[in-house]
Amino acid sequence: MVNILIISNNNSFIKNFVNNVIARISSFKIANIASNDLEALKAIKENSNNLDLIVLDLDIPKLDALQLLEQIRSLKLRHCPFVFVISSKSQMIDNVIGHTLVQDFLIKSDDMSNAYNKLSEFENNLNYGKIEDELSRKVSSELIYIGYNPSHLGTQYIKECILEVYKRRHSEYIQNVQNNIFRKVAEIHGISFEKVRTNIMKATDYMFLQGNMNIIKDYFHFNDERQKPTPKIVISTIVNKL
Repeated sequence: MVNILIISNNNSFIKNFVNNVIARISSFKIANIASNDLEALKAIKENSNNLDLIVLDLDIPKLDALQLLEQIRSLKLRHCPFVFVISSKSQMIDNVIGHTLVQDFLIKSDDMSNAYNKLSEFENNLNYGKIEDELSRKVSSELIYIGYNPSHLGTQYIKECILEVYKRRHSEYIQNVQNNIFRKVAEIHGISFEKVRTNIMKATDYMFLQGNMNIIKDYFHFNDERQKPTPKIVISTIVNKL
């Protein structure tokens, strides 16, 4: 569910926006409606953990949009909502579009088609981001379970390798994991392939030496508890569990 705060004192706009945008996107839910900056800040504080999106109407009389955005930022929310600004005047949008909290802008129109298209795309991206976050947490949990040290740099690198293989879903990436995936992670971080490989090997050695042998044997279906899983085996096993 995407929880939305609408900041506007224009009842006609709110009705049009709700009927032609909110009602057409099933995961959208209005958390609150505020008509001025004070009501907005109160609503944000009350819904700080559940607010995903703020739609800020810049046409509110006497509204200092930049000041309001700075006040929102100063709250230092753990879960900071995205902000879409909307106005009938492009100059007002230009004044705030560069602010760090502003995700995008919407132009007021009677049919609201542009607003619907942009917010529908936002919903898709938000849902994809949540799926990626959940996937990342699951991979971290699997690595810790088999004995990887979460603070080891090599653990982070092998986690990124697993996510990369999972996203690509190509068997050839597993067949030659060092050339394909280690190099990809090295490229992302702007470091050498050897640094990535060395850290992954060290993290895997730590897992094998410090981990629970019964867990490792069962996890990788080994007959011999002395058998050591290679990074390739670790990556392919966890990918298959996702």
